[in-house]
Amino acid sequence: MRDYLLALIIAVLLPLIVRYAWIGILAWFWVGLFAPQWHAWTFMRGASLAVYVGGVTLVALFLAKDRKPFPFTRETVMLFVLAGYFAMTSFFAVNSSGAWDFWIHFMKILLITFVTPMLIYGERRIVWLLLVITASIAFYGFKGGLFAIQTAGAHHVLGPTGSYLSGNTYIGLAMLMILPLILATARMFDRRWAADLGIELLNRFSRPIGWFVYAVFWLTAIAILATYSRGAFVGLLAIAPFLFWHMQKKGLMLLAGVILVAVVGVTAPEPLVERWQTIQAYEEDNSAMMRIQSWGVAWNIAMENPVTGAGFRSHHLGYDWYISYANFEGVWRHAMSPHSVYFGLMQEHGFVGLGLFLTLMAFTFMTFNRIRRTARYRTGQTWLAEYAWALQVGLLGYLIAGTFLDVTYFNLLYAFVALAVIMRRELETAPHPTTAPVTDKPAQPQPNSQSEQIGADKDTVMSGTLMGPSSSRN
Repeated sequence: MRDYLLALIIAVLLPLIVRYAWIGILAWFWVGLFAPQWHAWTFMRGASLAVYVGGVTLVALFLAKDRKPFPFTRETVMLFVLAGYFAMTSFFAVNSSGAWDFWIHFMKILLITFVTPMLIYGERRIVWLLLVITASIAFYGFKGGLFAIQTAGAHHVLGPTGSYLSGNTYIGLAMLMILPLILATARMFDRRWAADLGIELLNRFSRPIGWFVYAVFWLTAIAILATYSRGAFVGLLAIAPFLFWHMQKKGLMLLAGVILVAVVGVTAPEPLVERWQTIQAYEEDNSAMMRIQSWGVAWNIAMENPVTGAGFRSHHLGYDWYISYANFEGVWRHAMSPHSVYFGLMQEHGFVGLGLFLTLMAFTFMTFNRIRRTARYRTGQTWLAEYAWALQVGLLGYLIAGTFLDVTYFNLLYAFVALAVIMRRELETAPHPTTAPVTDKPAQPQPNSQSEQIGADKDTVMSGTLMGPSSSRN
């Protein structure tokens, strides 16, 4: 039944994409992140849905009359530089055939990243893209959180079998990156500060939807812990203060936490605590020692080839080649992936490739920071400021957790880059509040005294921290 339903959905989507090309972007990210083909059982299981959706979207792009010109920003320029540089490292790769195969795979991700800003613009389209990306991963947070509560955390939370997110570490990182977006979405529906999304039911039941999304937020946080991924756990610890600061009713949450732990006696499941303790006693854990070995291999390869590295998929050459670069040999006898974004880039593309990637991440982070700090006060776009904050915190979680996870070529990351380009353009083209059209929203009172003006200035300064907008949120 699932196969027939999925086939029907795709059959309806493809002609719709031809008519409305921007829906193809939503469909591509839904297929790539939610991976519906891996929820099927027979003829649709494992189908190349991204190829079909992406191909039709490209055709629709050329037919579309409402596409925007390609935006040449520092982020898109760096993507072109990365594509060219990775082509060069693939030419010199030690595993030539495997390198070029993966380079083509990476180019498919970049192609959609380039097309997205041409078709996604305006508040409604941007918010719909954010909702699709968020819901695609939040589904696993909702499901995983309920599973963790039901089993008292005795089993790993995993992604859809067969997909890129099937492993506990990958789905853990994806949920970590999306967690701030879930919170921003809950606030959007609860406080009703987004535009009309074109569906009356969403407008009518906005407040209950917001409450439900708040519940999904907490279930996703539980699911991240229940993945048993130490990288995701460290990332969650890093972004938790920013999430907490951005929330309302902090005192009530602290009181609830004290009651649950001190009165009810709620504690973390023993298997989960044991897993976390291996972070300290890493010498006794084979998984941790494998990472240290693979990091040593990556460093030694980068020292030998600082410009080109060894190319994509070099660790596929086998154990004998791999161990020749290791600082020590363990009891395991198989080649390991780098288990780190940064060491992986060193191994595959040298120190120069790592530097280019970090430059792209820095540009993206700074763009979100600029949008977050200025959107609310410059153009009055609360939704833009809130989502820029969420994407910035999610990117921070990726950069920290990525120290322990090899997820350099994750399509969700490049969706963040595309959104940085799109949202910056939205900020720069939006009318200033003094020239903006009048809406039915009540205007904010203007300070009429020197003391009130000083207070307003303080609020503006506070909004410059990563903790989020000031306490005078809409």
